[in-house]
Amino acid sequence: MAKAQTSISVSFRAGRMQVQQLDALAKKQRRDRTQLIEEAIEQYLALQKMHLARIDEGIAAADAGDLATEEEVHAEFAQWRKR
Repeated sequence: MAKAQTSISVSFRAGRMQVQQLDALAKKQRRDRTQLIEEAIEQYLALQKMHLARIDEGIAAADAGDLATEEEVHAEFAQWRKR
């Protein structure tokens, strides 16, 4: 069983419209503002972790000389143009 994390209080300023939208969403989901903010922070941190890992992978590949040729780049762009 995972240990419960100790919570600390954090305050920040948000625009009135953002808070109103957050509260409306919380009401529709029958949740509270804090739950939505915690979920948003968790998702943001996970996304940033993934982005940084992908960047590190790309840098490591480039450092190892694993780069696409000019022809491979043009072929990839050609595929995207067809979509």
